[in-house]
Amino acid sequence: MSRTIMVISASLDGRLIKAVEAARGLGYRTIACVREEDDVTIVDADRCYAVDGEDTERLLEIATRENINGVLGLWDKSVLSAAVIAQKLGLPGNSPECVNSLLGKGSFRQLQKEAGVFCPEFFVTDTGEGLEEKCAGLHFPIIMKPDQCSSSFGQTVFYDEKDLAPAFANAAAHSRNGVVCIEEFIEQEDPLRILEADIFVLGDDVLWDGMHWNDRFPEAPLRPITDIFPADLDSRQEGEFRSAVRTMLSASGARIGEFNIEGFFTKAGRFFIIEMNPRPAGYYSQQDIKMFCGVDLSRLLVTTAAGDLSYYEELKTFRRQRRNIIMYPVFSFRPGVFDHVHIDPSIEDALLIFRAFPGGEPGAYIEDIHADNRPVGVAVFGFSTKEELERARQNIRELVHVVLRPDGTG
Repeated sequence: MSRTIMVISASLDGRLIKAVEAARGLGYRTIACVREEDDVTIVDADRCYAVDGEDTERLLEIATRENINGVLGLWDKSVLSAAVIAQKLGLPGNSPECVNSLLGKGSFRQLQKEAGVFCPEFFVTDTGEGLEEKCAGLHFPIIMKPDQCSSSFGQTVFYDEKDLAPAFANAAAHSRNGVVCIEEFIEQEDPLRILEADIFVLGDDVLWDGMHWNDRFPEAPLRPITDIFPADLDSRQEGEFRSAVRTMLSASGARIGEFNIEGFFTKAGRFFIIEMNPRPAGYYSQQDIKMFCGVDLSRLLVTTAAGDLSYYEELKTFRRQRRNIIMYPVFSFRPGVFDHVHIDPSIEDALLIFRAFPGGEPGAYIEDIHADNRPVGVAVFGFSTKEELERARQNIRELVHVVLRPDGTG
C-alpha cells in the first residue's frame, strides 16, 4: 500500500532531513513542513510547505488536503500540532494531553510528583514579582529554567536571593510561553555527566537502544556536549532507570514514538529524570545511535507513524552491535572569525564522519558556546576498545577544536 507521511519541523536539522530520506527510501510520498525562512530545496520531499510548526489549523488543512497516512512532529514547536492532527484524522500518535504534559517543565514536574518518582520541590510563575517570598520554601541552590524551551538555554543555577531577578529575566526571555520553572537544584556525584537516552515506545513495549552518557564542560555545565556510547550501567542502576522511565510513560499516557530523556542518579541512588521530550534528540543523534547498535530509529519512527509495523517486528530478532562511539559537537569557546576545525592526527583514523553545519563556513563570524547557536559541526569517532575511547574522551577538547583567524578578518 502506498503511504503518505507528513513531517513537521521548526528547523532544517538532521531529524527532518533523515526522516524524509527514510520515508522516500521506503517508497512513501513525503510532505515536509518547514519555516518560511528555511531553504526548502535542502529537503528532498515530494512536496514542501512553508508553515509555522505551531500553526495547527493550517497544518491540519494541509494534512487533510494531502490525504496523509501518518504525521511526525520533530521539534518542540511542532509535536503538539502533530498530536492534534493525528487525533483528528485517526492516525497513530500520542494524545495532545500526553504531549502537553511532557513539553512544559512545570507540568512534567507535577506529573512526576503525582506518579511518585523522584523530583525536586518546584513552582512555576509568569511574573518576577514576589520571588523572594515564593522561593522561601525552597532550599538553595536553586535552578531557574524556561518552562518551554530546548537545548538548555535560559537556565541559571544560583546560591542566594540576589540572583533571583536576573535569573528570572533570563529564563522568561527564552520561554515560549513566558512561564518560568523554579526548582531546587539536585546535586549529583559527577556534575558534568548525565545519562541520556532516545527510547522508542509502542504500546507497552520499550526499546532501550539509544542509551548513552552525555558529558558537559565546566564553562557550560548545563549544556549537553559530548555523547558517549555505550552507557554501561550495573543491574541496580538499570533497574532504577527503567522503572522511573516506565512509570512516567504510563503516567503521561505515551503510546508511540521516540522520546528523548535526560537525567542522572542522585547520591541516594534514585534516578532523576530532568526532562522527557516527546521527540528525538537534536543534531543527527538517530544516525549516531545507528552507528552504535545498528537500529535505525529514523526508519522506525517513520514506519510506525504511518501504521507500518514491519520494521518494528524485524527488530524483535535483530542482533544489535555495540560500538565504542563519541559524538562531539564542536563549539568555539570564544567568539571570532572561524577558520577551520582542528582534528589531531592521533585521532584522525577514528573519525567516522564530520557533519558541517550552516553558519560554520570559513570566514564566518561565530559566537561562543554560551550563545544561543549551533556548533560549527559534529565530529563522530569510533574506537576499537573502551580504553581508546576513554583516552579520547578525556582529551577531546585538545584533540578536536575550533581554530579562529588570528587577525579577525573574513
